Amino acid sequence: MLLKTFIHRKKTKKILTLSLILFLVLFGYYNPRKNSSVINNVSIFADDSVSTHEYFEGYNLYILERENTETHSIIDRKILLTDLDNNIINEKKLGSNSVLSDIKFINSSTILYGDNNGIRMWNIETNVSVDLGFGSHHEIAYNYRNNTFLALGGHIVDINGTLYNYDLINEYNSSGILVRSLDTQDYVEPWQICPYANVINVTIDITHANSISFDEDENAIYLNCRNTNTFYKIDYATGDLIWGLGEYGNFTMFDIYGNQKDFLFFHCHSLEKIAENKFLLFDNDFHNQTNAIDKQSRYVEITTDSDKMYANVTREWNSPTDYFSSLWGDCNLLPNDNLLGVFSYTMYQGKEIGSKLVEVNEEGEIVWILESPIEQEIKYTVNKVERFRFTPFVSNPKVTEEEDSIGFDWKIWYNFNAKTEFSGEYYIYLDNRLLLQDNLTFPKYWQPTQVNCTLKDLEPGNHMISIIVKDEDNHFSNESEFYNGEYLFKVKQSEALILGISLGIGIPVLIVTIIISWKFLVKLKKYDS
Repeated sequence: MLLKTFIHRKKTKKILTLSLILFLVLFGYYNPRKNSSVINNVSIFADDSVSTHEYFEGYNLYILERENTETHSIIDRKILLTDLDNNIINEKKLGSNSVLSDIKFINSSTILYGDNNGIRMWNIETNVSVDLGFGSHHEIAYNYRNNTFLALGGHIVDINGTLYNYDLINEYNSSGILVRSLDTQDYVEPWQICPYANVINVTIDITHANSISFDEDENAIYLNCRNTNTFYKIDYATGDLIWGLGEYGNFTMFDIYGNQKDFLFFHCHSLEKIAENKFLLFDNDFHNQTNAIDKQSRYVEITTDSDKMYANVTREWNSPTDYFSSLWGDCNLLPNDNLLGVFSYTMYQGKEIGSKLVEVNEEGEIVWILESPIEQEIKYTVNKVERFRFTPFVSNPKVTEEEDSIGFDWKIWYNFNAKTEFSGEYYIYLDNRLLLQDNLTFPKYWQPTQVNCTLKDLEPGNHMISIIVKDEDNHFSNESEFYNGEYLFKVKQSEALILGISLGIGIPVLIVTIIISWKFLVKLKKYDS
């Protein structure tokens, strides 16, 4: 593998445990019904659907870049989809000249990325890529409402004999035609240059925009400019600046201890809105104007009050000093409230060696980490990471009991942290019968939606209740996933198979279950070897 992983678990023990559970399920000695309720001699068992591990179970999406440490030339670049042991599930080779380091899912099967020829979309199920016909640097945002793309460009402006590089926000339609352009010169004054004089050739790199997103509820663009230590909210309809937050912003700012500050971050990356008034960013702590020798990159959450124009740091994780990353970086909020991010250029014995992908819990403990190998001639770097699932997923139900009824309340999440709402369906089964079917909406920012049902007048005895969720592209929450080479195959379980595993309803289902279980164990054995 190109990277090595250190995860707080043992593969061999996991395989043995799963093998035993599968054996007992098949032959009736184990009943995976942990959530049960008993009322009036009626037993209801609800299936468990979400991992209880301290790290968030799923898969990782990132671009791995290998660089020659002496010449600083790029050896190769790849999109990788991996499990948490860093076993590669799918990959795509990229060119070495792209300036777009962003990569993201825009729906349940499509990834937006950059290659030498510009911005592309890749369907991971059909393995088809489409060239959109335009380029961008650093990041790109998709406007779901208008089916357009917000890309970053730039131009050089001569102001009183001094050359400045200002970024442009270029909007393209799905045919690759430029429909409009916004100039950051309208938001940033020449005197707001970084005092450490960021210069490209003889041109002052004044803005260095590196994050852009579109909020359809507010009809607003959020733009982070690294070199001004400020991010901006821009009216999408008019292009006017609404406010700025940071060194040249409009907010009174406070650190996590309530102390008023002139700066909250230095040369940050990966600005992301996570709720109505909350933002995450990766603070590189580079060109720190309050302490030039301070080098402590961190994850930062900022909560805003637009009425009082206050901005408070409400969560942070200060990394060890050898995680310091002067360039790149990422920070994401996961459904279990952990933070997952990237320290892109970390140090080892005073030398830049590559990246660390780190997940921390709310107590600030590292619960999962993926580290670059230490090699003399090659540096392994990652700019961004996205944790995802191939299907929607469901929590264990909250069960409420009344004298004559039992209520169930499930939380349901979409496959990844989407910036728009997606639609889906759910199906609730009681024993071998479809009890309820309805549409649902997956909220954006990876927030859960809730589904509930109430059971009354049940016959005495044991009953099984389960929920199945489907996304907009017919991926089911309870499907099995098998992989062959670099192509993804999905085998959807039938209703009989789902209930057969829980209730043991016949020899044909048992045979199918044995075959699927055997394939699953072969897959685990391959991963462990």
